[in-house]
Amino acid sequence: MIDAHIKFDLSGFERSLRDVERKQLPYAIMLTLNETAKGGRLEVQREMDRVFDRPTPYAKRGVVYDRATRQNLQAAVVVTGDRTKGGLPATAFLGPQIEGGMRTHKAFERQLIDRGAMKRNEVAVPAKRAPLDRYGNMTQGFLNRVMADLQIDYRGAGATRVRSDKSVKRNKNYKNARFFAAKRPSHLFPGVYQRDPTTQAIFPVILFVSQSAYRVRLHLREVVERYVTANIHDHFAAAFERAVRTAR
Repeated sequence: MIDAHIKFDLSGFERSLRDVERKQLPYAIMLTLNETAKGGRLEVQREMDRVFDRPTPYAKRGVVYDRATRQNLQAAVVVTGDRTKGGLPATAFLGPQIEGGMRTHKAFERQLIDRGAMKRNEVAVPAKRAPLDRYGNMTQGFLNRVMADLQIDYRGAGATRVRSDKSVKRNKNYKNARFFAAKRPSHLFPGVYQRDPTTQAIFPVILFVSQSAYRVRLHLREVVERYVTANIHDHFAAAFERAVRTAR
């Protein structure tokens, strides 16, 4: 988990309070921390739009915030690794963008590695003819077809099963395997290629390239700290007024 904790010092302020105000202070602090964490999360998501090329909604939902309670007056903006269901957790693909280093292999890459088609120090990148979604990622349907042709039991969304001998005989479109991984050593650059069933011409659709370390692009803690500095006092003023007004 990657986080940015929100800190708030009220030691001097507390000494000047009346009893009712002092009683309501923990509630006011809780409201302040939660409102600040919520705003900090939105600020990080806006920063993602600025520093990344078309971040997906899934990636942006990976930035959440831990809420404070009366019993635990702590809040934080968090990139979590255990709250998103399906696919890679947010820490897997956002972590290297926040702290630098190597990214985690995606599910289909791990299966390519297990099959020996791709090396562990490589990652798969789309070639010119690979179909991409609006966020610049290879489409899931395309990956499903590739993995089926490679006889890999891939579990991506919409995937069903590998192509069996029976399914090839049943469907005339399968008679010529459309995708194959280049063997090594070969005159072909490492990757997955598509074969035209009519002309037998081949062209790359996925290339296997050496993995390189990511440089830090999303300065999570700095973004949250700037938001806290600019907004926490206003949030506290509104929260304290509400806490005193609703005191019983």
